[in-house]
Amino acid sequence: MRYNGLMSSRSMYQSAHVFIAGIRVFEHLHGRPPALKDLSDTLKMSEEELSLLSRKLVDENIATMIVSGAECRYGIGDHARIESLPREGEAPRMAEEISQFQDRRQSRLKELEKSLSEGGEKKKVFGDLEKALKDPSSIQKKKNPLD
Repeated sequence: MRYNGLMSSRSMYQSAHVFIAGIRVFEHLHGRPPALKDLSDTLKMSEEELSLLSRKLVDENIATMIVSGAECRYGIGDHARIESLPREGEAPRMAEEISQFQDRRQSRLKELEKSLSEGGEKKKVFGDLEKALKDPSSIQKKKNPLD
């Protein structure tokens, strides 16, 4: 069976609605609460994604976990609490963090370039490099403190 992995692109709010709807549909069709495998087949999502989501929803009391022996099934808890979940996905936050990182990096590079050009260090460094490239024997090696 092929899973589309839509869970990762959805917000917690949307994912919770899909999870609870999956429970309702499965209970309607089969007359019993679904196990994670049942939800995976019904929603066409991976069990790993659903397992992660189910733990979050159980912690929030939105879904309930019914443990019987070695089997774990899911029911609906206080579904109205879904409305308190964040409606935005994780992707916008990640994009914002990447943008901030790039801005910090650019400003740091500009500061370094400015400090090198102001102090005349840039010309000295490039002059030393050019001299070393033309005549490698002119490079003075630093003495090893262990010698």
